Amino acid sequence: MSYELQQDETVGGGIQRIVCHQIESAIRASGAKQNGHGSPVHETRKHLKKARAAVRLAAGEIDPDVWKREDRCFRKVGRLISEVRDAEVRLQTVRQLREFARGKKRSFQETEELLAFELDSFLAAFSEWPEEAKQRLTQSLDRIQNWPLDELSCKQLRKCVQKTYQRARNALRRAMKKTSTKNLHTFRKRAKELASQLRILRPLAPAVFTELNDELKTIGRHLGQVHDLAFVTERLSSIGSSRTHGDRILHTLIDSREKELERTAIALGERFYAERPRRFGRRISRYFSEWKPAKTRCPSTGGRSVTLLK
Repeated sequence: MSYELQQDETVGGGIQRIVCHQIESAIRASGAKQNGHGSPVHETRKHLKKARAAVRLAAGEIDPDVWKREDRCFRKVGRLISEVRDAEVRLQTVRQLREFARGKKRSFQETEELLAFELDSFLAAFSEWPEEAKQRLTQSLDRIQNWPLDELSCKQLRKCVQKTYQRARNALRRAMKKTSTKNLHTFRKRAKELASQLRILRPLAPAVFTELNDELKTIGRHLGQVHDLAFVTERLSSIGSSRTHGDRILHTLIDSREKELERTAIALGERFYAERPRRFGRRISRYFSEWKPAKTRCPSTGGRSVTLLK
């Protein structure tokens, strides 16, 4: 799989390949046409998030200023399209709420039309974003292809994943102490980052890492819906949409659904992050230790003899 370490490469070579592949995919996605089968904006952001998670795994071998430069580049590209993506999310969320409306779907028609018009306006206003995104990402790709990652070790990866786990665990505690939209969103970002990094390490123990990744994806899906619902509420409030009967139905439905999702996400998060970070890190280390070193030639290192992990 393209987003996993492979047997015929070094750890550093694998991380480099993964990051570069995600950047290339983001560039292709940014140039795609809006065709109703997938949003170029959504696909671009998805690949950028995966690239950011993978870049962090190289932090133990690369100077902090170097990898943070690329992290900032990805965030800048993300901001180019944030307004469009936000408008997409609002419209999609209202459409999904139809499934919970129980015969009152017509009540949402006016709101849906308003949000659809808003999305069209943003698409027109930010129509030039693909060119700037391509330029920034191409420059980032050129730099990352020259990163010296031959010495990146399993220990460095383990420490990075443990740190990501700890950051997510701390974010969960803050969200439990104060269940705000901001705190839940931070927890969601940290959980998604850990999910991406565990996906990269899946070949170490496919069954174990697939299960961990699936649990995190479930948590992320619930938190994502919470964020999207809060996002819609905020937008509707800003435009004064609460006067009609349909508006009141929508707000009531959002509030009920939001609370249900919050409770479920917190409960799932408590179970997943019950383990202390050091213990989690030691568990990850055991899977690394089961890989046996071998000598071979790797194309990503210019044909030099390197130690691979199988």
